[in-house]
Amino acid sequence: MAKRLGLGAYLRLGKGEDSGGGRERPSILADAVEAIIAAIFLDGGKDEATAFVRRFILSPLEAGEKRASSDYKTTLQEIVQRKIGNQLSYRIVGESGPDHAKSFVAEVLLNGKRIGLGSGRSKKEAEQAAAKDALENNEL
Repeated sequence: MAKRLGLGAYLRLGKGEDSGGGRERPSILADAVEAIIAAIFLDGGKDEATAFVRRFILSPLEAGEKRASSDYKTTLQEIVQRKIGNQLSYRIVGESGPDHAKSFVAEVLLNGKRIGLGSGRSKKEAEQAAAKDALENNEL
């Protein structure tokens, strides 16, 4: 919803966060949407907040807008657990850059065999990217 409304352009961010892509970071955009809903609730009450959620979040979903799953680790875990005995694990295999701008590389392993590789600005982001890679490039 935040991307659809162009909310990132209206955020006040510190220099580092702004230059590091904060206006597009899903966690920051999600926090901004949450703050907007909270502000509407505090200003107008439950009915106004509910109306906003229904109009801008639920209506597009009900109209068939596909909600993109950004929790690739959970999706991958659910698929892998369908077969008994499968074991999924993540490992950080690379780290570079200065402390204020680290970059991490993670791999996801299925029963000890690498099935995905990804990078990100945090270990969690790198693991999500590795899970996404595994989902897109393997028949699971």
